[in-house]
Amino acid sequence: MYKRQVSPLYLVFVNSVKTVREIYLSPLGLPVEISWNNFGRVMEKIDFGQALKNSLFFVVFGVAGLLVICSMAAYRLARHRTRVNKFVYLLLVSSILVPFQTVMIPLIKIIASIGLYNTRIGVLLAYYGYGIPFAVFLFYGFLSSIPREIEEAALIDGGSLFQVYRCIILPLLKPICVTVAVLDVLWIYNDFLLPFVLISDNELRTLPLVMYTFFTAYERPWDLAMASLTMVLTPAIICLLYTSPSTRDYAAYRMPSSA
Repeated sequence: MYKRQVSPLYLVFVNSVKTVREIYLSPLGLPVEISWNNFGRVMEKIDFGQALKNSLFFVVFGVAGLLVICSMAAYRLARHRTRVNKFVYLLLVSSILVPFQTVMIPLIKIIASIGLYNTRIGVLLAYYGYGIPFAVFLFYGFLSSIPREIEEAALIDGGSLFQVYRCIILPLLKPICVTVAVLDVLWIYNDFLLPFVLISDNELRTLPLVMYTFFTAYERPWDLAMASLTMVLTPAIICLLYTSPSTRDYAAYRMPSSA
């Protein structure tokens, strides 16, 4: 099981320090001579630092905006189930079934008509528009399991609706917030199509877009491609190792031994 999960990473890391000839001759074997200059050539060919900044910008502000907007919207829809709110919720849920390819061209026209084409704000708005339905769906289902008596007691004590949301509901939403954040980080960090259709300026390109430049109709520099993949995967792996539960955390959840 673990071999299947690690084997793609092994292929990427091992081939990132090989020459093209050695990759074709022995893609699975260890490198005969380590070629560290692949990473230097990648830095020369693409502006990796700027692409990483752009990707992190979209990830941070995109995920933060989705968490704030969707948690508040789902709270309103779940606690005030009027006909209008039910219609809005059903409209959001039904939009999950619409593939991005069907709204791609209208989205480009709308973003261009308001003057936000080839801008960071335009890309963020597109992420919000396409990410809100699924996030609201998850928050709505989680909020439905929280008893209303907790909020009613806080309102009786004199708390405002926003205070109830901020001090009581939001702390209870931490598990689903983490779930939504993980899903959206993976989506935005790895997304290629949406930035591809909304960005034409080289200074705004994200990591998937700059990696695409290595593959042309007449060239396949697999050594540079694998080196760039290693550079892209490294921040994600570091973040995963940093946020993963430690041994002590697992020990806290162990079942007590029977007498």
